[in-house]
Amino acid sequence: MGDTAIWIAVLIGGLGTFMWRALGVAVETRVQEDSPLFNWIGCVAYAMVAGLMARVLLMPGGDLSLQPLTWRAMAFLIALAVWYRSGKSVPIGLVAGVISYALILYFQGL
Repeated sequence: MGDTAIWIAVLIGGLGTFMWRALGVAVETRVQEDSPLFNWIGCVAYAMVAGLMARVLLMPGGDLSLQPLTWRAMAFLIALAVWYRSGKSVPIGLVAGVISYALILYFQGL
């Protein structure tokens, strides 16, 4: 794959991303935060994050699958506790899980 093909792929990917952002800006004044559609979109977003976390915990791929389930479960439980204590902030919970898992691996000598 040549340099031109890579730049074309980046351009197409960028256009796809910016197209959806522009559409969001165009309709943002028409969307009410308490509407059923907005609530549904929020639920789908949370479900996708929960599904990803469950997959990483129970069916990991690559090098993550070489580590014991107990280590991943400990990091998950720490992340869950931090998420709950932070007022249910998803980004804070996710960062806490990543950091705790990194620390577990570090102290295990990996």
